[in-house]
Amino acid sequence: MKIVLFVLPVVQLVVFAVAISTEVKNIKIGFQYTISDSEFVQVIDHIEKSGWFKVIPLRLGEDIALKMKNGDLDAVLIAPLEKMSVDRERDNLGYQLVIDGTNLIRAQSVERYINTILSNKLMGQTSPPLSLNVRTLYNPEMRSPYFLIPGTMAMIVGLVTVLLTSMSLSREKEMGTLEMILVSPISSIELILGKTIPFLILGIINAITILFFAIVIFRVPMNGSYLLLGLSVFAFVFSTVNVGTFISTFAKNQQQAMLGGFIFLFVANLLAGIMFPIDNMPIFMKWLVNLNPLKFYVEILRGLMLKDASSSFVIQNILALFAIGSGFAYLSYRRMQEYLS
Repeated sequence: MKIVLFVLPVVQLVVFAVAISTEVKNIKIGFQYTISDSEFVQVIDHIEKSGWFKVIPLRLGEDIALKMKNGDLDAVLIAPLEKMSVDRERDNLGYQLVIDGTNLIRAQSVERYINTILSNKLMGQTSPPLSLNVRTLYNPEMRSPYFLIPGTMAMIVGLVTVLLTSMSLSREKEMGTLEMILVSPISSIELILGKTIPFLILGIINAITILFFAIVIFRVPMNGSYLLLGLSVFAFVFSTVNVGTFISTFAKNQQQAMLGGFIFLFVANLLAGIMFPIDNMPIFMKWLVNLNPLKFYVEILRGLMLKDASSSFVIQNILALFAIGSGFAYLSYRRMQEYLS
C-alpha cells in the first residue's frame, strides 16, 4: 500500500507530464525531386522549419516502400519529375504525398501538417494553386481497427501472462508451501521453470486465440510470415512471463503480486506506442522504453500484419524480446538464490 499511495502517483505524474504527448512530432519524412527544382527546395525549407518533421535523406528512385516497411520513413513528399515552371505552363501542378497508414493518428497528422504548410506558404503564390495527391499505404481506408487491434492484442496477452505468473510463486509464499518445496531435492532453476513453463504454454495459447479472432473475425490483414509471427508470439510471452516471475520474487502474497503487476502494466501500456507516439518522448524515456516488451511486440504485429515488414526488422525486435526475457529470468534466478540463502 505504501507503493500504491506514494510511488504510483509519482510514476503517473512523470509519465503523463514528461513522456506522454498527443501532439505528433519528429515525423520521419523524405523528399524526391530534381536538383534544379528551386520551388520544391522552398517547400522542403518550410517543412524543416515547421518543427514537426525530421528529414530523412533519400536518393531519387530509392525504394520508398521498403524503408516504410522497416519504420525508417513515415511519409515521402514527391515533386513532379519536370521543373515546376514547366508544369505551371501545362496547368498540371501537384505533389504526391505517400504516407505510412499503420499508425492512424500519425498518418492523419502528416496529411494535415503538409496541407497546412503548402496552403499557408506556397499554394497561394501559384496560379492555378498547387494540388496535393495523397496516397496512404498499408491502410488506405484509414480504418481504426487496423491501428488499434494489434496494440490491444499486446495489452491483453501482457495482462494475462504478467499477472498470472506473478501470482503463482507468491501464492506458494502466502500459503506457506514454498518452504516445503524448497526442502525437496530441486534447484532454484527447476523451481522457476516449474512455475513459468505452464504459464508460457497458456500465454501462447491465449495469444494464438486472440490472433485468430483478430484475423478471422475483425478482418485485420495478415500480410507477413506466419512463421515469424509464431516466433514473435513465443518471444513476447517468454519475456512477459519472466517479468511476472521477477515480480513474484518480491511479493510476499498474491495481493502484492497483483499490485506489482498492475504498476508494471500501467507504465508498460502507456509507453508501448499503442496510442501515444514514442518519438515524442525525451531521450531518457526512450531508453526506458527499450526495456518494455510490449513496445517491441506492437511494432512486430503492426509491421507483420499490415506491412509485411522485412525479416531483418522483425528478427531484430524478436531478439530484443528474448534479451528482455533472458534478463528478467536471470534476475529472478538471482533473487531466488538470495531467498534460499
